[in-house]
Amino acid sequence: MTEIAEQPKRRGRKPKGDRPMTNAERVAASRFRRRFTDSGYSGKQVSVMLGGRAHMALDDLVKHFDNAVQKEVIEAALICYANTCIPRD
Repeated sequence: MTEIAEQPKRRGRKPKGDRPMTNAERVAASRFRRRFTDSGYSGKQVSVMLGGRAHMALDDLVKHFDNAVQKEVIEAALICYANTCIPRD
């Protein structure tokens, strides 16, 4: 008699579609989701190195706002600065 060998179970998450995505397809989908969210413009990625005084000021602001996320503090500071410095018609 011939026995049919069981295939070992595949590890990992099952694909959402009919076939698994390639790495390039996953990266492209991730970039698209970051650029175009459901709520509209998702923002712009910025990477900066802060100077010593600016970094200490950011730490002070984070502590002042009950350990808020640095991103939220920076966004609020930029929006406030733009509203006070740029004249509106």
